Amino acid sequence: MRRVWTAARSAAAMLAFVLASCGGSGSGSSPSVRVVNAADNAPYNFDVLVNSVSAATDLGYLQATAFQSIGTGSTSVEFEPTGTTTNAMTANFSADNGFNYSTLALQGSGGLTTVVAAQTNTAVPSGQARLTFVGASPGAGSLDLFITAPTVGLPASPSMPAVSYAGDGSVVVPTPLLFTAGAYRIRATAAGGASQSVVFDSGRISLASGDDLLLAIIPSTGTAATFSLLVLDANSNVYQILDQRVQLRVGNFAPAVGSVAAYLNAPNSMGSTGTLLASGMALGAASAYQTELPSSYRVSLTATGQSSEISGLGSNVALAPSTAVSMFAIGLSNQSSPYNLQLLSLQDNLQAPATGMAKLRVVQLAPDINNGGNTLLDVVVLNGSGAISSPPLVSSLAYPGASQYLSLPAGSYTIALVPSGLNAPLLPSASGTVVNLTDGSVQTLVVAGCQTPGSGICSAAPAASALQLVPLLD
Repeated sequence: MRRVWTAARSAAAMLAFVLASCGGSGSGSSPSVRVVNAADNAPYNFDVLVNSVSAATDLGYLQATAFQSIGTGSTSVEFEPTGTTTNAMTANFSADNGFNYSTLALQGSGGLTTVVAAQTNTAVPSGQARLTFVGASPGAGSLDLFITAPTVGLPASPSMPAVSYAGDGSVVVPTPLLFTAGAYRIRATAAGGASQSVVFDSGRISLASGDDLLLAIIPSTGTAATFSLLVLDANSNVYQILDQRVQLRVGNFAPAVGSVAAYLNAPNSMGSTGTLLASGMALGAASAYQTELPSSYRVSLTATGQSSEISGLGSNVALAPSTAVSMFAIGLSNQSSPYNLQLLSLQDNLQAPATGMAKLRVVQLAPDINNGGNTLLDVVVLNGSGAISSPPLVSSLAYPGASQYLSLPAGSYTIALVPSGLNAPLLPSASGTVVNLTDGSVQTLVVAGCQTPGSGICSAAPAASALQLVPLLD
């Protein structure tokens, strides 16, 4: 069973944490082992053998087996690409009474590897929950973890010693922590304590009486953090606690408003009353992503240097946990919908593509494109001789609109626009626009400006607002 646990179950409680005994050699219940596939971007699933006996077939990413009993002493867990008998890697450890062993397949510092985490198998005291953390992300660095009630500030000291990557092929015995059942929040900083910036925030989570959880720090993309917490309970149910923070960016794609500043205000508060997100944004400019806590806000744009919200360029927005959002100024004043001045909200998908690939989305924000009554656009790739390759990347893109994210082989592409279903004219120019899609990148290509500035819908737009393709790194 797999589900994503972003920041869910709630009930008020105060923190009561103590170090718990790990148990000792030769004491406690007989050992057991389970196997977890935490190897993101692995080229295959795994068939698993424990002491040369099949324990799992076709174990996929973020799946885990149940615990199975093993004897004490030398133990091996072998991983084979599904459908083969080729050994990809083996974890070897000595099992002892008093422990259960979680063997994680993961992407280590030098390729596929394993980490074995030993957890005490003594009973969890009534009314409490037990957490055991293990570092399974080579790129996360050394982290201080703060486990607190949901609404308190960051304490001066972390809840435990810093957690780092356990190491390729390592066998570790992390110290478990006991907490009174209730509501909590897990935050992380780079090792150094509360003076460091928060790099992960779980939001509100709930710990139930009797919970016995392994929390593995694993690589993750798509949220404000570079890692998430992979949680396994005693029954090997798998949860993923994602960073709850929102990534927000703003951009100016309104052809005639000039330079703008953007503010993040309380709901219904307008103008320059809140946090400055960006200033001096000319046509075609967008800010970098900034992290905010999920909540309700108002994004408000003013002319640069002014305090009043530009009519139409303000919007109340509810920012949901673990999302990425773009708020773009589009349209022109004194025009009817959909060409009116407005803030367009887009949900962004920052999940990294597969190795060797890139992701590209096209957003149509040029209000006056109309070729003989055809207002829809195809997005095409030009080959080395300047001819259109078939089929289009995107077909029938309307204003204002956005395509899905496309997964494309990494490389350099010459991209142009044509009226939907036609081969001419090529826009913005016959030579197209070169877009470099680097391996692993996520990009948005914005169709910006006006096809005919100074006339029609764009009569108020200056000549400098001519049609262009603007690549943004998501």
